Amino acid sequence: MKKYLFLILSITYIASASQLFDRCAVCHGDKGEKHSKGLTKSIAGMKADDVVKILREYKAAKRNTYGLGKMMQGQAGRLSEDDIKEVAIYIESLPPHAEPIVDKADTNKKITAQDIFKKCAICHGEKGQKKSLGVSKKIAGMNAKDIVKILKEYKAGTRNTYNYGLMMKGQATKISEEQMNSVAIYIESLAPVKSDDEKQKEVKKITKEEVEYNKFLEEYFKNSKNPNETFEEAKKRYEDHKQTIKDKNE
Repeated sequence: MKKYLFLILSITYIASASQLFDRCAVCHGDKGEKHSKGLTKSIAGMKADDVVKILREYKAAKRNTYGLGKMMQGQAGRLSEDDIKEVAIYIESLPPHAEPIVDKADTNKKITAQDIFKKCAICHGEKGQKKSLGVSKKIAGMNAKDIVKILKEYKAGTRNTYNYGLMMKGQATKISEEQMNSVAIYIESLAPVKSDDEKQKEVKKITKEEVEYNKFLEEYFKNSKNPNETFEEAKKRYEDHKQTIKDKNE
């Protein structure tokens, strides 16, 4: 009986919160994914405490972000304290929406999480399914919070997993915290790659060329003094290295 009562109350709560959110959805989208008036950030997945604080400020006419203070005061003014808390919890429950990032160098160009991930894909694969240089874990489906934590550690130079600290620091220093959050959410959305069955695990046979290539990159980034060294630059160095050897042999 208690279970049924709890279920009924839960359904009632969700329905009530959903109805409260209907007014928000007009501008913010059914799933909180839209930019209200083309200005705001998407609100899906925002922390409930932050939403409560913001709505209280709008209700008290102490906030005017994007010049929408009057409009938001009118909406928040209709909500009771209980309504505010209820809709805030509902908003937090919505799946986060990856934000397109505006490139300051070109305000007309929008950089999406997919664009940011293209640099990651060079080593980790287009779907995050590869082990970078054959040693890292597959990142597809990783928890977004864990990804952000790892990227911040690389950026600060406090992480050196697989001795790729310098290489990853060079990549991490090129993106803002907002971009980290965006690409982390994108990576989390990728379908996780199933681990190989223990009975079917075999050592992958790789060519002599691949062995030399991996060794060169590992040594190159280990000795590099430039934290902004890119993977593309390292690859070019390897090509130059191969040409030098070829010229000597000829």
